[in-house]
Amino acid sequence: MLRGKRAVITGGGGGFGQALCVWLAREGVDVDFSARREEDIEKTCALIAAEGGMARGYLCDLAQPESVSQFSSQVLHSDRPIDILILNAAQWLSGTIDEQSSSEIVNTVSSGLTGSILLTQTLLSGLRRSDGADIIAIISACGIPNFTDSIAHPAFFASKHGLSGFLTKLSAHLSKENIRVTGLYPPDFELTGLDAHVDRQTRMGERLVNGRSIWETMRFVLTQPRSCHISTIYFQGPTREDLAHQALI
Repeated sequence: MLRGKRAVITGGGGGFGQALCVWLAREGVDVDFSARREEDIEKTCALIAAEGGMARGYLCDLAQPESVSQFSSQVLHSDRPIDILILNAAQWLSGTIDEQSSSEIVNTVSSGLTGSILLTQTLLSGLRRSDGADIIAIISACGIPNFTDSIAHPAFFASKHGLSGFLTKLSAHLSKENIRVTGLYPPDFELTGLDAHVDRQTRMGERLVNGRSIWETMRFVLTQPRSCHISTIYFQGPTREDLAHQALI
């Protein structure tokens, strides 16, 4: 059901973002992605090309508005519509309010929030050319009200709460144009491999959620009829701190 669509993904140079690029390409999706390093672009493109897929990578630092603008221009250079936009990239920051520099705080908020807002704004023209576009954001449990069980820095929490608010308003606005907006709020999760099957034997709370489960949830959202708009998905699962504490008991 996804074959022939075109997706734009931020943070596709490694980790979960790279896995998303590969998994979407395996579905027959034409992938455009951003990364901050040329060597990471080459790795992701090589993985997809080796399986016969199509991907194009572009340098982009979401913390820099001019870099976001350049990336958007490159993506929009094609006349093809954008069917899927996945807001995945965000700078991680841990610690307390007095443990990080002002530049790290600014970059955290800029990359995880401001950059995503600006990119969405500039790519709307491409999304509107699609017969039915989807915007999906990986927000994280740090964007859930009253959630504090994480070593993430308060600025990271602020970024995720801001992205959550942005998506809530955007979803109401764009639903009139047949553009679905979905926010995913996963807890800490692990990526055990591109081909790994999800562990269906482990009991709840015994290990981290697998990134493959996050992807399969995203795929479910993307393949629903247009009459089905899933705006918010919460996941339950332990944090790394929870598991470390259990190991000491």
